[in-house]
Amino acid sequence: MWFDHAIVHDTAPTYALPTVRFLEENSDNRISDGPAFRKIRGSKLRRYDALTSVVNRLLEDRKLDFQPSFLFPVASSLGFFNQDMHELTKVLTKTFKKTHKAEGPRFDGLKVSELGGRFKVQIRNSLCFALLKGNALATYNQGTGCVVKPP
Repeated sequence: MWFDHAIVHDTAPTYALPTVRFLEENSDNRISDGPAFRKIRGSKLRRYDALTSVVNRLLEDRKLDFQPSFLFPVASSLGFFNQDMHELTKVLTKTFKKTHKAEGPRFDGLKVSELGGRFKVQIRNSLCFALLKGNALATYNQGTGCVVKPP
């Protein structure tokens, strides 16, 4: 699996109004399908278009012994994720469960399925906390020419 992530600041002046309009158009519209997400995903698709076409050609010619997949996970500064980000967290959780299942029974009595659920929640919380931390740093340094340490 190959992935290239991005964080989109959907509250930025260039995205805020189009995002609000998009959400007001239809109550079924999700923010992860909005203009900010579409723009960044389109940018990623264009950037990796040559690579994906080469990989697809190699697959057709049966020159690869594996089936690659491409994900472009995008998170908004408000903590919303696109479908690729959800897919990435599923893959991480599945790998976690598989690794722990191979180790055998645990001494603390926790089941692998319970650990997997905890891991999934922890991954989401970690991603949201990282976004929150980044937003706090950006807000603190708004308008300054560089990052400044407090006295």
